[in-house]
Amino acid sequence: MRKVIIIVAAAVIVSMLVVVLRFPPPAVHLMSPVVALGQATPMTVHVRGRHGVRRVAAFVEQKGGRYQLWEESQPSALTDTMWSFSAGAKTTPQLVDGKAKLIVEASSNDVLRRTGRWQSEITVVTRPPSLSADSDQHYLYLGMADLATFTVSGTWTQAGVRVGDQEFRGWHMPSGQPGMFSLYAFAWNMPPGTVPVVFASNGT
Repeated sequence: MRKVIIIVAAAVIVSMLVVVLRFPPPAVHLMSPVVALGQATPMTVHVRGRHGVRRVAAFVEQKGGRYQLWEESQPSALTDTMWSFSAGAKTTPQLVDGKAKLIVEASSNDVLRRTGRWQSEITVVTRPPSLSADSDQHYLYLGMADLATFTVSGTWTQAGVRVGDQEFRGWHMPSGQPGMFSLYAFAWNMPPGTVPVVFASNGT
């Protein structure tokens, strides 16, 4: 009788494991792309798991080290969850400027605690880019266009000229010359007093 009970119990356990193994690990996604990690870069993580989520955490791997950026370890039975947080060099001072890998992992809220994973190559940027624009005097009138030249140093992902709520992309100088240029327009309906501004951003 005892052997029968053990066999039945083993069969039940095996059946439960087979059922659990039929479901994949949690699916992890970042709601918006992150190409650069700065002092405090906002992120929103979306996790979908059949049995809920036991733990979700974000890491950065850089120069042979692995650094935890954020963690939520409160088990949840919800099958569809989102978390928002800020992460970067402000809370993880071990990070240095340069290439790195951003990783987000989520473990399932079941006996197997299988782990879903999302990862992407990023650039760590602890300082803003520096910018110098040409010193020429520009005369602008409604409905006309102009050309600005400038130089950007440091790590950056976007550069150009901003006129009011419009942005005009910057381009590298032709023939390998140093610096950048941007052809921008001063629209006929631009509010009086609008001043074109050369900008550079590192995506953080």
